[in-house]
Amino acid sequence: MPPMSDHDALLAAICADPDEDTPRLALADWLDEHDQHARAAFVRDQVELARTPPWEPFAARARHHRPDLASGRHLLHTLPPVDGFHLQWHPDEPFRRGLPWRLNVRSPQVWDQVAPALLARAPVGELHLWAATLDDWQRFAASPVVPRLRKLHFVNSPIEPLRVLRDHPDAAGVTDVYFDRASSAGMPVVVEELLASPLGRGLQGLHFHVGYESLDDLIDALNAGPPMDRLSFSVMGLTTPHLRRLADGPALSRVAELDLADEPFGNDGVRVLAAALPPTLVSLRMAHAGGQADGLEVLTRSENLAGLRRLDLSRNALAPRAARVLATSRVLAGLRSLDLRDCRIGDKGVRHLTRAKFWANLVELDLRGNPMSAAGVRHLLDAAVPADLVALVLSGDQFGGGGRAELRRKFGDRVVFAAG
Repeated sequence: MPPMSDHDALLAAICADPDEDTPRLALADWLDEHDQHARAAFVRDQVELARTPPWEPFAARARHHRPDLASGRHLLHTLPPVDGFHLQWHPDEPFRRGLPWRLNVRSPQVWDQVAPALLARAPVGELHLWAATLDDWQRFAASPVVPRLRKLHFVNSPIEPLRVLRDHPDAAGVTDVYFDRASSAGMPVVVEELLASPLGRGLQGLHFHVGYESLDDLIDALNAGPPMDRLSFSVMGLTTPHLRRLADGPALSRVAELDLADEPFGNDGVRVLAAALPPTLVSLRMAHAGGQADGLEVLTRSENLAGLRRLDLSRNALAPRAARVLATSRVLAGLRSLDLRDCRIGDKGVRHLTRAKFWANLVELDLRGNPMSAAGVRHLLDAAVPADLVALVLSGDQFGGGGRAELRRKFGDRVVFAAG
């Protein structure tokens, strides 16, 4: 057997200890020494991105000014080859910390045939899993990928793979499980058994998408398990009674990131959340939740939100009064990222925001899709530029060339004119 090259030795060290950054940064040095400067910079920058909270300037700059840093689109040709059918590198951000990470496994029955060569060159840690037989999953569980797994997405039924993985000692490193179709009536039992297992006891995040059945039982199953650091529900049909049920248990007691997108709970649900959210919360998403000023007024008085850094209220009909409620909140003074896309706040709402207690701390403010005339532009031009501001995101088609030019002179490349 020929001796291993320095490059291959570095890859082997990364794959043997995928959570450690030191061998990745050593690989970046090697790439620089061999005139692969773009790849070296990508590894270093992605390592830094993984360490940075999403509301801080480096992460916001990557989203709005350097999209290739997250997607790795310019380096897709460096991904180890897969057939594109049974296995496919995920089209959304296949890299993490500079190396291949996220993979679609459409046919787990072929996994053991291709895994050895693939895993020798790629520290894969996030998989999207399709359907297979119990025998296929048992073979999969013997793969060296299992100890590396950190995120699992179940595209189809999770019953068979979880039956194998939940008690497998090598799967204990999984931090987040995503149910991409949580519509099965058996989902509460799946969650209850998962949270009672060795895998479930180490989980930090659970994520549910699309499901309207057995919600009460699902929430009871969540509350029977350990509290989560990350919870997300989208298009699950959560109503105010469901939120009350969730608030009655420990599931929310230490949550740091809560995503409630496209859930129709309205103002009453916002009030329930205001009483239930813990002081650990740093990121809250309530896009298209039906919240309005009355609910927000209660929410923004909650002392438990003093640590909130990222708030997404996009696609709620907030109007200027709601912007005023946000702006006058003492509790939200530490906000770094605020998403108000398509909220109808208008020129008066913009004026309130520029006078908000959190304005000086903002890193990112998204105002796309809000009606704004020359008066709204003037409010922005009259405001001081926040010291850490990276992205003031506006709909580019709303302003004439003069308005865009004035905003550009004021905010420089901090203003981002986007579609929509």
